[in-house]
Amino acid sequence: MAAASPDWLHNGTGMAPRIAWAFSTDAELVSLSMACETGDLFAVDQSGGLYQLNREGRIGCLSRGLKNARLLRWCDSGDAGVAVCGDDEFCVLDSRLNVLWSADAPSRIVTAAIDAWGHNIALTLENCDNVLLSVDREKLGQFRTLQPLKFLQFSVGKPRLIGAAEYGLLCCYRFNGREVFAEKLWSTVGDLSVTEDGKQIFLASHAHGVQQFDRHGTSQASYIVEGTPNRVSASFFGERVVASTIERHLYWLDADGALLWAAETPEPVVNLICDPLGEWLIVGFQSGRVLRLDWESDRAGSHRPSS
Repeated sequence: MAAASPDWLHNGTGMAPRIAWAFSTDAELVSLSMACETGDLFAVDQSGGLYQLNREGRIGCLSRGLKNARLLRWCDSGDAGVAVCGDDEFCVLDSRLNVLWSADAPSRIVTAAIDAWGHNIALTLENCDNVLLSVDREKLGQFRTLQPLKFLQFSVGKPRLIGAAEYGLLCCYRFNGREVFAEKLWSTVGDLSVTEDGKQIFLASHAHGVQQFDRHGTSQASYIVEGTPNRVSASFFGERVVASTIERHLYWLDADGALLWAAETPEPVVNLICDPLGEWLIVGFQSGRVLRLDWESDRAGSHRPSS
């Protein structure tokens, strides 16, 4: 499924990637998520189409019934996912895209997360409640934050949830609801990415570039890029960071924030996913076009041109 390399990839700065594969959903893309251990990619579009793609970008499973979906999150093992549909409905899915169960939340769902093993899910609600559930429907805990959390991730290796409000708050909580830290932010946040066991936290901060924090919520660095960052994703150990901006710039950075490659994309980016090893990335565009951009062959010294 290799695709011809478009001009925009090579009209930027630095070493351009090749397109390892390309895929298009049947309607505009809503959300992407990746099972990091298996490499499977999961996508949902505006028509309710739900797709599972393997590492080569080929369809493994396809479902048409996920109506009004607006968010999709998948566990690293590939065993389970959670989708948010409409204002307050969510559902848990298995590895074959079957809905195991669904329920309504008491307030509008802002975002959702699932842990790496597919055992627990978390919901953040518009009323500032945050609810932790098992995938077997058992309620495990609940806590409140000063603002509704728009972004949320489980920490891999530690029983913690790391979240950020759209403006003014970065926080971390244990599963029992005990606060680990809560830090004031001075910028609107467009996205959140957490490495390994929460050692590094990256925010796409509209006014302050890509910001890096440590596991205690202490600011470590700001990577200044041209434009207004609204998407960010880091590799598992933070060796690579990919970010996009509202102005349609796409940046591939190293661990120190040095620019490795940048280009202007032809349309808005919906989701970015950095490979856990930092060798490639997935970019999902609003139209439904999904690309895997690959530098892996260049590291090996055997670059293969796109067909």
